[in-house]
Amino acid sequence: MPLDHDQSTLLNAVASEDGRSPHSMPGWYYSDPSLFEIEKKHVLSAGWMCSGHSSEIPKPGMYYTVTLADEAVVVLRDRDGKLRAYSNVCRHRGMKLVEGAGKAMVLTCPYHAWSYHLDGTLNKAPYMDEVESFDPAACSLPEFKVEEWMGFIFVNISGDAAPLAPGMAALEPHLANYRPEDRHTVPTWMETWQVNWKSLIENFMEGYHLSVTHAKTLDHITPTELCEKLAKSTQFTAYRSNYRPEAEQRKPYPAELTEKERRSSVLFTVYPNFLITVGPNCAVFLILLPEAAEEVNIKMGVLVQEGADDLPATRAYIELAHEFNAEDKATLEAMQKNTRTAHRPIAPLAPEQYEGTVWDFTRHVAQCLTTSG
Repeated sequence: MPLDHDQSTLLNAVASEDGRSPHSMPGWYYSDPSLFEIEKKHVLSAGWMCSGHSSEIPKPGMYYTVTLADEAVVVLRDRDGKLRAYSNVCRHRGMKLVEGAGKAMVLTCPYHAWSYHLDGTLNKAPYMDEVESFDPAACSLPEFKVEEWMGFIFVNISGDAAPLAPGMAALEPHLANYRPEDRHTVPTWMETWQVNWKSLIENFMEGYHLSVTHAKTLDHITPTELCEKLAKSTQFTAYRSNYRPEAEQRKPYPAELTEKERRSSVLFTVYPNFLITVGPNCAVFLILLPEAAEEVNIKMGVLVQEGADDLPATRAYIELAHEFNAEDKATLEAMQKNTRTAHRPIAPLAPEQYEGTVWDFTRHVAQCLTTSG
């Protein structure tokens, strides 16, 4: 189903005009089910979708499951410890092989007991040796491209995406001293928000709302006026949220951090579905798993440094993450209800240090949708 004329006209303008004044998008951008179907193919499946963190599956045989743009996926470590991502659908009659997370040396379908090795090949198919035309070699699980970056595991469903890491190079100097790759996740949790996935990314990636929406939770730490825009590429956009001078120092922190880094967090999105704020002591991340035009499942988690899981500061940070995410959910779900009004305008965005990241993401989506053919 193609874009309609008005959608195509606006998105082509956004995608092609570097000098175009940054602006917000109309209601249909956040609520049209037909547009969402196009996004699943040309933005989500075509990109590197984050699925989880490597510390969730540290040993051979460990796995977790996730749905990425309608594809049921199982991410695991094979017998050699290599990261693999497969279709989590039995090759016989389409039953999901495994649910949730766990550990297994073979993946066994709960319907007819077909089973698969961790390299994706068929292990056993009861009674199928009696079927003359049956070819076990043709029954391997489809495998997806997988790449680990800074400890996070990204999957490309389409198989067409260029390697992820080169597109992230401009961000790495801003993260190096925080050493996010040395952190591990506390148990993740799932939430479902009645909001468009793009709206959630825009909200996370701008500091313009910090002193208003988060007046009680974040303004005394990271106010709007101290935000600054950082690097961007075709794969990400980022900004720095600086702390008030009187804000308490977040500890423990890596010894390499500069004074500025000890007093700030780096927030970035890896297109199309990953969000994270990396602070001196902890990091909170959101993995967006869009379900419908106005519904998104979110895998949330907090990264901590070795030995810091049970520190009072860590527990306080996790509680804070729940609080400011709840504030964002209430705001975004209320805003989502206005996407069909005739009076939701296209309006100028705030200066670059506050909403420049929103425009970066909007242009990325527009370029994906208008260059897909």
